Amino acid sequence: MTTTQEKYPELDQLFWAYFNEDFDLSGDTIEEIATSYRRAVDQRRILLACAEMNKFMSHHGTDAADAFAKRWGSFDPKLWGHTIASFFDELKRVLNS
Repeated sequence: MTTTQEKYPELDQLFWAYFNEDFDLSGDTIEEIATSYRRAVDQRRILLACAEMNKFMSHHGTDAADAFAKRWGSFDPKLWGHTIASFFDELKRVLNS
């Protein structure tokens, strides 16, 4: 379960600024949106985002979808054909390319 003690500041920035209801300002696909973010931030922030994705999955495992929806509910990876794990894998692939 997501608690107020859990901190994901870089993912908060990524999802609230790029994967929100106006996502199309950054791109039409997950790859385009993630690339837009990658171009806007430095390598340190990319590493932080990837580490936070790993931390999130480690903390939530089987309840990742519910925890993700509670925290970043304006974006649903399932509508894009992804589980939370596969969405994070795709994001990490793009961010690290």
